[in-house]
Amino acid sequence: MNKARIAVLAILTLLVINLCFVIFSNLVGMRALPDYSPMVMTLFNVFLITLGLLSVWQLFAGIDGHAMRGKILLLLAVEFFLVYMAGITNIFPRSVEPMGQALFVAEVFGAVLAVLLFISASVYIKSMPTKTSM
Repeated sequence: MNKARIAVLAILTLLVINLCFVIFSNLVGMRALPDYSPMVMTLFNVFLITLGLLSVWQLFAGIDGHAMRGKILLLLAVEFFLVYMAGITNIFPRSVEPMGQALFVAEVFGAVLAVLLFISASVYIKSMPTKTSM
């Protein structure tokens, strides 16, 4: 197993765990978001859960030798980064009360992991053997 693959799997695992804490845990705090309709918040939560499930699928389906899965990893890294940066910069979701310190740390950690995933997935994609067709 090459080092880039191990790095991708480890970082993706940490991203999934971090996302679970951000979505489902009271440890990072709860924020009131009265300015959004229930439909908007439901769609946002469905997006986050889908992002987590797709990440778990990537972990269990394996990533060996599939160029498309490498591209999915890059897409996941970008999506994770955008979600965490939107939260950190208070773009979405906006809250009347400030973000708690634990949530801020979790979101910064997630953004850093997303950048690391993008880098390690890029290295992994380059290290994959190319298949020649005849």
